[in-house]
Amino acid sequence: MKKKIPKKITLDNLEKSAIKYLEKYSVSEYQLTGFLRKKIIKTSFFYKTDPQKDFKLIEKIISKFKKIGLIDDKKFSENKAINYVEKGYSKKKIIFILKSKGISDENIQIGINSLEESYFNSEILSALIYARKKKFITFEKKKIIGEDKKKLLKMSQAGFPYNIAKKIINLNNEKEHLELEKYAKYGDN
Repeated sequence: MKKKIPKKITLDNLEKSAIKYLEKYSVSEYQLTGFLRKKIIKTSFFYKTDPQKDFKLIEKIISKFKKIGLIDDKKFSENKAINYVEKGYSKKKIIFILKSKGISDENIQIGINSLEESYFNSEILSALIYARKKKFITFEKKKIIGEDKKKLLKMSQAGFPYNIAKKIINLNNEKEHLELEKYAKYGDN
């Protein structure tokens, strides 16, 4: 199989690559910048050119995409925070992931605040989802000694507060589970 010859770096080619990347993935400004930098470096290595002059094109593309709304770190952090709660991630883990994606502290706080608007208690909801995925919630009367401690340890390692983890591990039946889930989503209504 022949190696694909990269196209020379032009503003138009780089912009098309960025659009294709954004069609495939939901990314932050930092991630898109990293993708474009890698593309420039790879192409400049192939053509033996200086990548520094092409890095200026990234700023033009990023500012254009911000202006037309293709890149918005605020909306990105809001959407990702909600998605991560629904996957069973703790707030600590969500903050860590958003930081690793290059999101500013201010936008991370906006994303965390959006959780409070979407759910009554997002931390309990995500802990319930996490416990369900890990099969920590069992309503059997027989309990193995030490098993609860292991479950609590796993949940605390995942970033959940002790009191929430203990509440979930100590659920007695499915009715309590459903009531806690309803409370986490809607409150006491």
